[in-house]
Amino acid sequence: MLVSSDGAREPARRYTATYVKLESYARNLRRLGFEDEDLAGEGSDRLVDAMVASGGIDAATERVVEHLEAGADHVAIRVLTEDPKRLPFPELDELAAALGL
Repeated sequence: MLVSSDGAREPARRYTATYVKLESYARNLRRLGFEDEDLAGEGSDRLVDAMVASGGIDAATERVVEHLEAGADHVAIRVLTEDPKRLPFPELDELAAALGL
C-alpha cells in the first residue's frame, strides 16, 4: 500500500479505518504485535505507518524492495491518493519505472 504524497496520513487512515473494524484483519494485526489501542478509531500512527508506505516514490520503492529482499515472490501494491475515486495510473507508472519494470 502506498501513499503518493509526502507524509500524507489522511488517505492512509481512510484505508486503514476499514480494516481495523474487520475482526479477521484485527486478529491478524494483533498476531503481528499490534495492540487494541493501535486498532482503535482509524488506527494508530504506528499501525498506519506500518501498513502504508508514505513519503513519495523513494519510500514506496524502498518498501517494495524490503518485501522482495525478505523473500516475497510478489508484492501487491495499492496506490492511495487524496481522491479515492481517481485511478492512480501516473503513480503506478512512476513506481514501475523506479523498480525497473
